[in-house]
Amino acid sequence: MAERARFRWHILVFLAPAVIVYTAVMIFPLFNTLRLALYTRIEQERVFVGLENFRTLFFDPIWADQFWNALGNNFWFFIIHMLVQNPIGIALAAILSHPRLRFAALYRSAIFIPTILSFVIVGFAWKLILSPIWGIAPGMLDAIGLKFLYAPWLGKEEYALTTLALVSVWQFVGIPMMLIYA
Repeated sequence: MAERARFRWHILVFLAPAVIVYTAVMIFPLFNTLRLALYTRIEQERVFVGLENFRTLFFDPIWADQFWNALGNNFWFFIIHMLVQNPIGIALAAILSHPRLRFAALYRSAIFIPTILSFVIVGFAWKLILSPIWGIAPGMLDAIGLKFLYAPWLGKEEYALTTLALVSVWQFVGIPMMLIYA
């Protein structure tokens, strides 16, 4: 008679807290938000309107332009992260895994440090670097003969989102690097 495999209770015991926390913090709020999107408030009373709120969001002249603009901005930010951050992270992980690379631990730490910094600190530092008045970017570009490339990257609408996305890539490139390196 074949032996029956024992059920591994320890797997369930270790996974249960994570599943409970994830459900409480992510799954429940997601479904509650979707439920609330089907209602509207009229004179302090919640009234079921079905998909009317979504129709308003997608097609109403007041809201639709802002919604589609925000969605496009998020999509552009996402594309920059996927196409710039991940390849750089993979390349850095490959370089740092070279067996004869000296000071690899120091390089790993230096690359990962921006990831643990506050958004406020990173934003302030890059504002100082990119400032057309007191920033160091114009001077550095001028020193290497590329002054013509400088523009007020944070001050012009057509450059600001891409600049912020690239600053975010700089801050968080340590995460894919560490994931690939591990």
